[in-house]
Amino acid sequence: MEIKVFVVDDEERQRNSIIKHVDWKQYQMRVIGESEDAQQALEMAEHAPPDLLITDIRMLGMDGLELSAKMRKINPSMRIIMVTGYEEFEYAKSALDIGVDAFLVKPILFEELTAILERVCEAEQQSLSRNREEMRIKEQLDTFRPIAREQFLQELLHGLILSDHAIQAHADAVGMFDRGGLRRVLVIVLDAVQQSPLPKEEQVRRAQLLLNESVAAICGSMLEEKTTTQRGNIVLILRDASSEASETFEQRTEHILRNLGEEAGRIDCCSVSIGAGPSFAALSRLSESFRLAQRAVNQRLLGSDERTFSWQILQEQADNRHKSVDELKADFLEMFGAGDSQNSLSLLGELLRSIAGDPDIQGANLRSLCLQLISGASRIAAEIGDVSRHVGSEQKLWEQLLECREETELLQETVRIITGLSDFIAERKKSPTQIVVQKALEWMNEHYKDNLSLRSVADSVYLSPNYLGALFREELGVSFTDQLIQIRVNKAKELLQHSQLKLYEVAESVGYQNIGYFTGVFKKITGFSPKEYRASDR
Repeated sequence: MEIKVFVVDDEERQRNSIIKHVDWKQYQMRVIGESEDAQQALEMAEHAPPDLLITDIRMLGMDGLELSAKMRKINPSMRIIMVTGYEEFEYAKSALDIGVDAFLVKPILFEELTAILERVCEAEQQSLSRNREEMRIKEQLDTFRPIAREQFLQELLHGLILSDHAIQAHADAVGMFDRGGLRRVLVIVLDAVQQSPLPKEEQVRRAQLLLNESVAAICGSMLEEKTTTQRGNIVLILRDASSEASETFEQRTEHILRNLGEEAGRIDCCSVSIGAGPSFAALSRLSESFRLAQRAVNQRLLGSDERTFSWQILQEQADNRHKSVDELKADFLEMFGAGDSQNSLSLLGELLRSIAGDPDIQGANLRSLCLQLISGASRIAAEIGDVSRHVGSEQKLWEQLLECREETELLQETVRIITGLSDFIAERKKSPTQIVVQKALEWMNEHYKDNLSLRSVADSVYLSPNYLGALFREELGVSFTDQLIQIRVNKAKELLQHSQLKLYEVAESVGYQNIGYFTGVFKKITGFSPKEYRASDR
């Protein structure tokens, strides 16, 4: 640190005395300019601004007051030592509103000057230290801000932040979502191509690089945020940024989907599918848009050749049955134990929203439920490895929950602990969820004629019935039973169109022994009886 000094005084003897009788190095200072004329000093400062100005208050032409004010415009942090006569001292103090660090009364006593210079030096060092600390803090914030933004985005998408106020507070803290409007989520899934000579990871990596280059251009100003899920899927958050009333958000989204679909068709190293969720104004409902976008894109698992899927496809087949807290808790623990962090966290968000809306689950009941969740998750994690070294023992986790006084704090701590446990399991147990669902669907398509049950299909993919049932609901948005009915009805439609089988033979061919029951199911799904469907030549 070196403090640059200007000495301006129209009395040459006094100016030289100040410059020559001070050991400037002792105070980490260096005189870089001297002048008898204030205007000349100002011109010099334009090229090399000083950090400290020592000037007489009274000079010919521009006085020290005016010079100080103008130099402060060049360097607002410049320090000033004003030299005055005794009779000018009170005037200078009252007239000067630009801020002076010290006054020296003529004749100058060098003991006073050196004491002032020492204080200036110390003040500059403290200022420099503060600036360095502020810079260090800023660098830390700049380093951790992307991590904080990503963590907030993941919690938001999985519905792990319950109140709108908490969501907005998080968003403001990390500088996200500072504008209103409608938003929706798109999910882009990259499936490795079986016949490719490249390893799966390399296929996905190349596809991600190609997509990342084109996504921003295709989405334009509508793209607000982009992230990647635990499965490696790309998630886009679109915002209705257009002021054109002639084209709706839905129409602009359809345009983006078409362009993304065309871009997906040009990528040959991976199979690319895109799902779109509904639009919402509330940030708290982005988790719902994400969940429906994920379920929409998973319709590709049913054998569709489409590249883009809208959430509206789920409306006709949605499993709208309201699940109890106990059922959601059981589903969560099933997913959690399988290492399916994406689905387990989404289920946790759904469970927490269900808890928040239940007036019976408060106080001691809420604390008990959170303790049950932590205990169940902790014991599942302990079966896989020494989880206590990573997040603490079960007893320690209980103590952390018991220390929470407010319900909001209790839920936040529960989310924090379970997220840590989920990361621990996911690192050690990679769950190929969608491959499992695909194999279950293939089994159902091959054995639909048989007396299929959830247990028999679960046995075929080495899962528990509860877990497979939960997977169907999370991945496809339908129950196992509804999916089996859909497969059988689709097969029946083919037989009614392309064979001369009698109606009871069609029913038996797709797994129904009772023609009356088959007719009822078929009409409920298609709107036609089997006889009407065949006659309509559809």
